[in-house]
Amino acid sequence: MWMSSTLAADAPANDLQFMKDMMKFKRTDPEIAQAVLQKLENHKWYLTQEVVPFALFGSRLSDKEKQDIAAKLHATEKPDSFRRGKPMFTQVTAKTTLADLVGPESHLLLDTLGIEYDWLLQPVAT
Repeated sequence: MWMSSTLAADAPANDLQFMKDMMKFKRTDPEIAQAVLQKLENHKWYLTQEVVPFALFGSRLSDKEKQDIAAKLHATEKPDSFRRGKPMFTQVTAKTTLADLVGPESHLLLDTLGIEYDWLLQPVAT
């Protein structure tokens, strides 16, 4: 994960997997795992609604995971205006997927770049 941490498109998948790994590590060393998870609560920038869509362009996710993100983004209504200020961090559990983290603010990336949404309905391989 360290070597691919410079790739913004892979960061959401990297960070989510790291958090899940620490949740599993609680069985081995609950004290250390909890300390790491508490520290990560302030560093979930890549797991916000605004940034999760970057994962569509990464190499870490399966086609199904990307399709799930695209479908959720397409099905989520775009807000009239985007929230300003510090992003809101969502609670992450061992079962959280990146698609679960998609919300109205996820439209920010495509909207800012002026990208249409129709391609989200195409198969990922296309």
